[in-house]
Amino acid sequence: MNRLIALLALGCALMAAPALAQAPSPKAVALAKRYLAAAEASKILENEGPVVAQYMISKIPAPAGGEAKAREVKHAMLDAATAAVQAKVPEFLDKTAVIYARVFTEKQLEDIVAFYDSPSGKAFVAKTGDAAAPMSDLIRSLGDDIQRDTRQRFCAKEPDSCKPPAAASQ
Repeated sequence: MNRLIALLALGCALMAAPALAQAPSPKAVALAKRYLAAAEASKILENEGPVVAQYMISKIPAPAGGEAKAREVKHAMLDAATAAVQAKVPEFLDKTAVIYARVFTEKQLEDIVAFYDSPSGKAFVAKTGDAAAPMSDLIRSLGDDIQRDTRQRFCAKEPDSCKPPAAASQ
């Protein structure tokens, strides 16, 4: 998931770059597609179905019918989200390849592809998943710290906004 976030963030950041106005060469697009294939970007995206499902489930009211019905709805949402994400993978990869082809030179793309085709690049792709759980723990831990720090900083500047609500008088 961390690689997906990096891919998406890079893609979003690059969309604003002026270089994106020019049409990329077919060779650059082909190189970018080779990079995305070597980096196993499609696997990363395909694994996002559960993330989408969890988000969607959080937005719908709990179904009537108890825990069994809730599990049934969760599985149906997971199936639907997984299928929806998988259906968009080819489009996402094609559009991402064009973005990368506009941003990076053909030489840079050749170097990127060469890295991912190398033993070190293949090891990087193969072992990145091993870092997923520790990275998730780190992100959660830092996220909690950042939330606490943000609240402290905000409350120092806006103490009135941080006061607990007044007790209702009876």
